[in-house]
Amino acid sequence: MHLLTRRTMLLAGAALFACSLRAPGAAQTTGVIRVAMIPNEPATEVYFAKDMGFFQKAGLDVDIAQNPSTPAIASAVAQGTYDIAYATISTLAVAHVKGLPFVIIAPGVGNLPGKAAGAIMIPVNSTVKSGKDFNGKTFGTAGLNTLAEYLPRAWIDKHGGDSTTVHFIEIPFPETPDALASGRIDAAYLTEPFITIAEEKHAAKVLTTGDDAIAPRYTSTAWYTTRAWARAHPDLVARFAGAIHEAAVWANKNPDKVVPIVAKYLKADPALTAKASRPYWVEQLSAAQIQPWIDVTARYAKFAPFPAADMIYAPSR
Repeated sequence: MHLLTRRTMLLAGAALFACSLRAPGAAQTTGVIRVAMIPNEPATEVYFAKDMGFFQKAGLDVDIAQNPSTPAIASAVAQGTYDIAYATISTLAVAHVKGLPFVIIAPGVGNLPGKAAGAIMIPVNSTVKSGKDFNGKTFGTAGLNTLAEYLPRAWIDKHGGDSTTVHFIEIPFPETPDALASGRIDAAYLTEPFITIAEEKHAAKVLTTGDDAIAPRYTSTAWYTTRAWARAHPDLVARFAGAIHEAAVWANKNPDKVVPIVAKYLKADPALTAKASRPYWVEQLSAAQIQPWIDVTARYAKFAPFPAADMIYAPSR
């Protein structure tokens, strides 16, 4: 009887998930969701969904909080302070091997040729050209043991350097342009709008996106929750994922309309924001596109790679 009841509940949850994806605006009770994101442009997708009415259409009331610390956000999600949050695939992969019960419910940004989400930057007067030139240098990253460290490591190692000799230090994105200009660090990995800010200040220049060290196409960030919260709220998971999908499609088609929303919520200069390159917001959740970042993270965090499907939420699991 217990097994039958559990199976029935799982099937019911799967049905709710499917129905919500087909008709996110159907008659639904309003669901309140607490969401956390890091304050950079790739994560502003959640604001597109809010300001363009995609959450409202899905019957969601979404409370959005910003926090510059990905580890702090992850801890808060695990403790139940937030329901859903944004993180790099690297962060989630490390959490997975440590046994933290996080599951991916929607994609964030990713790489397409000509649509990178970030870049390795060096001071304007730097002579660094290849991976070997980074040996013994100091590299700034917004988060140790995250994509912002592992992508540079992978690029350095692929292009003749030895990333084990590089000293990585943690510096928040807003402080990085000045750290580059002052010579405190020799390089850094940045996302928008900080790439453009660094260029406008004549503090730094782009060396490379570094994406050739990962894969031609991949997903680098995602929206996640705990497995327990997803199981308890399959309908809210589906509605949130549906709204994020609409936001991604809208943002990719309307790069100019994205600008005022990004500037508003990141408190950035609209003119500067308009000059920045827009990332590619991934429109479909794909295990194959998540796998490259799991494999790269496994190499540098020193754990055995695992299938990306293990981290993706499915109502039946």
